[in-house]
Amino acid sequence: MKTARILWVVLSLLLFPEFSSAKQDIAAMHVDPPGAAAHVKRARQIAGSDLKYHAEGILSQPAEFQIPYALANIPYFLDPKAPAVEPFQAFDNLYYFGLYAIGAWLLDTGDGLILFDALNNEAEVKNILLPGMAKFGLDPKDIKYLVITHAHFDHYGGAQYLKENYGMRILMSAEDWDNLANDIALPYAIKAGYPPVTPPERDWEVENGFTLKLGDSSVTFLVTPGHTPGTLSPIMSVKDRGRTLNIGMWGGNALHADFKLLGQMHDSLHVFWAEARKYQVESLISTHPFVTGNFRAQERGRDAAGNNPHILGKDGVDRYLSIIDELIHAQFARSASNLE
Repeated sequence: MKTARILWVVLSLLLFPEFSSAKQDIAAMHVDPPGAAAHVKRARQIAGSDLKYHAEGILSQPAEFQIPYALANIPYFLDPKAPAVEPFQAFDNLYYFGLYAIGAWLLDTGDGLILFDALNNEAEVKNILLPGMAKFGLDPKDIKYLVITHAHFDHYGGAQYLKENYGMRILMSAEDWDNLANDIALPYAIKAGYPPVTPPERDWEVENGFTLKLGDSSVTFLVTPGHTPGTLSPIMSVKDRGRTLNIGMWGGNALHADFKLLGQMHDSLHVFWAEARKYQVESLISTHPFVTGNFRAQERGRDAAGNNPHILGKDGVDRYLSIIDELIHAQFARSASNLE
């Protein structure tokens, strides 16, 4: 009964925006069991002041309340009329285009472009992505590859339009190509007012550990199940004022209450974590940039020494992933408590 009541609350918030004034209160009324509270406390200790946002944000919330939390705290979350944010250049050759809640990253390799995700739908590609690229002198005809990080509509919505008009290859894991027809997010999105989308036709099946090399960049793909059956977590090389460094895109954002899926995410996190250390990853991005704090970093700008605010350093990345690990353990404790 407890799980059914929480599910009703979440779906009501998704489908009936008139409840918006109560959103913050619904998330706040939860009291963590002691085991979960201890892991959240530990996450905040690891975070300190510089990573505080990550230990107190959406992933610190119980799985059942993450959507209500996002609706209350993330501008235009699940809003079909969300405005575009100003596109920005995070690194010499890496750009962000999209909304506050969801967007796409574009990597300029010097020998073609690699696009990560395709926004919610065709209209956003036409009205947000393409004009944003034009501001930076980037031509969509130069997109060689479109990477779909996972099979939810807000990541693949504009993919088929891009394929039909510009002819790039579309990459996704075999597991998520298989899962595309079972996108659990799409029915609720349509009820919330998003237009129907045409899923992309099956194309390149990316295998775990595959490295794509193009121009002076490389992208290594990790298949990290948990968020979806075949979520991709790429590690890529970028340039910052001419210096080459590796950055990562951890694909396991929203936490599950289900033990099996949460366990998959936990295992995947540690696979990604080990690879992040191997590749000496210094920065993290997400196509949900509010999760990794990319908007906050962009607003800060470079410091007096010219340091890029998106660069956490190897230690900062390690601490960030430690925070996520603690928050996953907190959810394990909550899920166990809900069974009692």
